[in-house]
Amino acid sequence: MAAPDPERLRVWREFLTSHAAMEKMLSRSLEKDHGLQLPWYEILEALSSADEASLRFNELAETVMVNPSSLSRQIDKLETLGLVVREKATVDDGRALLVVLTREGRQRWRRASTTYYRIVRRVFTTSLTDEDVSALNRIFGKVLEAD
Repeated sequence: MAAPDPERLRVWREFLTSHAAMEKMLSRSLEKDHGLQLPWYEILEALSSADEASLRFNELAETVMVNPSSLSRQIDKLETLGLVVREKATVDDGRALLVVLTREGRQRWRRASTTYYRIVRRVFTTSLTDEDVSALNRIFGKVLEAD
């Protein structure tokens, strides 16, 4: 199988490098300012956006795009910190597991989100034009459709 053409391969590598750089900036700041790892922040954010600040375990895994065993370890750590709790779902037969954001988890997420959004705003507001953002939206939409 042939490799993509050189221009597309170069763009792909720049995308990966840009993504890694953003993750590094976010990780460093969230850890330093809030004692949160980036994956923890992403879990808290997903829960804060969910109805009743809770998601079924499998829905959460899909939302944050992580495999269930890795998510389980992350939830263990967040539970130890008092930021989330596990509860049995009462809507169905009780076998489903819910991950619920605690009051402390919501407060921690709110404080950390100022740091997170400051970095995203700095990179995407000062570095990208409206046309750039529209193009990326179109491009990423195509990538997600290909999945």
